[in-house]
Amino acid sequence: TQKKGELNMEDIEVKLARFEQRIETLERDVVVIKDIQTEIRTISETLVTLASEIKHTNEHLAKQEHKIDVIEQQPRQRLQQIVTAIIAALAGGLISTIIAFIIK
Repeated sequence: TQKKGELNMEDIEVKLARFEQRIETLERDVVVIKDIQTEIRTISETLVTLASEIKHTNEHLAKQEHKIDVIEQQPRQRLQQIVTAIIAALAGGLISTIIAFIIK
């Protein structure tokens, strides 16, 4: 006879079959998780590469911006030189005119 709380052989076999099914499910899950982990590692490596490329691109962009600034300043400097020359010429002409009136 079977006492309350004791398992018979049939119950043990059923429980064992359930545990085996759970173990198989867990093993499949582990395989899937390992695949996901591999993908995450690949994405991580790709992100590191992209971050490095972005850094180099930003450095290159900063150099190009500096070159553009230098090129943009050249016309301003030329214009400033022209304005200075015009002012000097006008001042020289005005002084010459004043001196000519004084001498007459």
